[in-house]
Amino acid sequence: MSIWWTLWVVYTLCWPAFLGLDVGYYLHLVRGQARIVLNQQPIEKLLRRPDLDASVREKLRLVQEIRQFAQGEIGLSRSDNYTTFFDTGDGPVSWNLTACPRDRLQPVRWQYPVVGSAPYRGYFDRDRAEREQAKLEAKGYDTYLRPVNAYSTLGWLRDPVLSPMLRYRDEALADVLIHELTHATVWVPGHVPFNESLATFVGETGSLIWLEMRYGPGSSVVKEAYDLRADQRLFADFMQRIIRGLEALYGRNLPYGEKLRQRQTVFDGARDSFVSLPLRTNAYQSFPGWELNNARMVAYRAYHSGPEVFESVYRAVGRDLRAAVAVFRGCENAEDPMAYLEGWLQTHKPGLRGSDP
Repeated sequence: MSIWWTLWVVYTLCWPAFLGLDVGYYLHLVRGQARIVLNQQPIEKLLRRPDLDASVREKLRLVQEIRQFAQGEIGLSRSDNYTTFFDTGDGPVSWNLTACPRDRLQPVRWQYPVVGSAPYRGYFDRDRAEREQAKLEAKGYDTYLRPVNAYSTLGWLRDPVLSPMLRYRDEALADVLIHELTHATVWVPGHVPFNESLATFVGETGSLIWLEMRYGPGSSVVKEAYDLRADQRLFADFMQRIIRGLEALYGRNLPYGEKLRQRQTVFDGARDSFVSLPLRTNAYQSFPGWELNNARMVAYRAYHSGPEVFESVYRAVGRDLRAAVAVFRGCENAEDPMAYLEGWLQTHKPGLRGSDP
């Protein structure tokens, strides 16, 4: 065990103790992260193996290409991230738990060293996650527990490619890699919805640029990706309408039980109206079967807040994603990063340069 790893373990364990946080939880994080750190394999070494599965070889080479594009063309921070591989086995690498009161869209927030507060809690141990989920539900909270196939340590450790990522289509693989590399480039402590939404924008935009460079603008792969992006925007608008309806409901002076009854009407109406969405792909075909509750809605909102602001910055710099990333980096020391971007836009006349593809 190297000295840097020892220091990181000490730091991770001591800070929670000083802050009065759950040391047992952080110890489980150290164990989970140690398993990854000590068992990841260099991609270059794997590629030299003659017995490596051909599909795995192809995906790992794509990872190298996407990583080079993200750092060289987009200007994301250079690091050793995604130069190694870790096999998670049959399941995801971890699970994220979100909780929210049933009568308002205000997620439970947890405090973390360095990262600040966040509206979710991560677990390497599913049983531990489910026990915490049960406790929260017993207290009257909505919960949403989802598997995680990729995450970022924000540059503190070397993040590996995880085996579930190799099952992604090329567009999705580029999206998730650029998303996570964005976290290691720009992170504003205590502003998780901003950070996640920014990474969503950069990942979605950057992956389309990479696809066009690799396969050509008129290729079927790029057309399918644009169809998916159109559906993502359409579905995001659809979800925002549901969220606005819930916020209006929860803002009314109604008894708790009546709010719960009426929110179910909102959710039922959403399932009914979903079928009329003019979607081009089947990316959201499972929506009617989703368990809809406040926790799931705020989890979705955390990754899709203020996309129009990021898009306006992108347009203002002539649809140059590298230049946009440079602007986004300026948010890191801002008390309110979204207000910072809105202020920046006031002096840069967004929308006058560039056009839709």
